[in-house]
Amino acid sequence: MTIETTGRAADQQTAERGTGVSAGQIAVGDDIVATDTRWSFAGDTSQHFDSHVNKSVPLYLHGHELIGKCIEFFSRPGGTVIDVGCSTGTLLASLARKPTSKDLNLVGVDIEADMVRAARGTCAQMDNVTISQGDALSTDYTDANAVIMYYTLQFCPPHQRRNVLRRVCDGLVEGGGLLLFEKVLSPDARLQDIVQQLYMEFKADNGFGAEEIYNKSRSLRSVMAPQPSEETHRLLREVGFTSVVTIQKYLSFEGILAIK
Repeated sequence: MTIETTGRAADQQTAERGTGVSAGQIAVGDDIVATDTRWSFAGDTSQHFDSHVNKSVPLYLHGHELIGKCIEFFSRPGGTVIDVGCSTGTLLASLARKPTSKDLNLVGVDIEADMVRAARGTCAQMDNVTISQGDALSTDYTDANAVIMYYTLQFCPPHQRRNVLRRVCDGLVEGGGLLLFEKVLSPDARLQDIVQQLYMEFKADNGFGAEEIYNKSRSLRSVMAPQPSEETHRLLREVGFTSVVTIQKYLSFEGILAIK
């Protein structure tokens, strides 16, 4: 019994060394590892993030393009656009290259220092982009023309979301907009089961293995809490947004435009 157990442990350690995964970590694809049920955007995640998220989130880059077009409706000369949870700065860089953005102040905020460094590198040659470290609840939204939360609010604890959205709405100028993209829950159990299975197939079609798909789902258990689409729309209206509409939808991934 002792010899067999020791042999299995040795085999596991050899396998972990071969894949770059240490004890207590799990592989989630694209050379990204997580700590069991605690997904993190820190460490080496930023190096592989763009490739990983493009294959994990349906219409991810299409969402960037859609936001770029929507921002034009709020691009007042000298105005400010804040991207909360800017990750590697890819979206901000895309916005900064638009001719309509030359007179805008583009501000990126991310809670992870490693992502802040990556975003600063991505936007290093763009004079109208500023990147800082912070979170959604403490960011100053005063007089912002538009705020972007691209798959960010879902990582905020549920009990803080109302306060975050209220701060955003209070800070926006009159007529300002929030572009909120989220993974949402379906309205009933049957639909949620169907949508979830279709999403698993989407990830498999993009090259993720069954174990990587399971590991990613497991790593998000304690850090991401999707809510029903109807709940998000309700919260947005309750905190003061007067116009709320879905502008992109694919399975459980939804893009919302809310105007103050």
